[in-house]
Amino acid sequence: MALWGGRFTQAADQRFKQFNDSLRFDYRLAEQDIVGSVAWSKALVTVGVLTAEEQAQLEEALNVLLEDVRARPQQILESDAEDIHSWVEGKLIDKVGQLGKKLHTGRSRNDQVATDLKLWCKDTVSELLTANRQLQSALVETAQ
Repeated sequence: MALWGGRFTQAADQRFKQFNDSLRFDYRLAEQDIVGSVAWSKALVTVGVLTAEEQAQLEEALNVLLEDVRARPQQILESDAEDIHSWVEGKLIDKVGQLGKKLHTGRSRNDQVATDLKLWCKDTVSELLTANRQLQSALVETAQ
């Protein structure tokens, strides 16, 4: 699903699509994009864009999608989505219909990228700290 191109009369050249699409890189941010979307849905309730019922429906669908991604992450790369954000949005719309489009309200792709990367960094640092503690324990045990 192209996020641009309203003025063009022909489809983009396949080479341009390959150059422009980032899914093969940012698919790694799927979990963070979904977690960020759940948080954003809650924020949309506080400003009156979503009702509590709509938010609950979105959150449930996003949590199901999160479990699907954890179980079969390769499904992302099997799609023709332009990036991870359009993939998540497309899957959400498949699950909840037009309600899924409301989630994008007030949030730019740059907002999503910044949030996803911040969450990814937090997750990665946590994993590194755990691995470092395990290494320290192994070194102490070996030294004794």
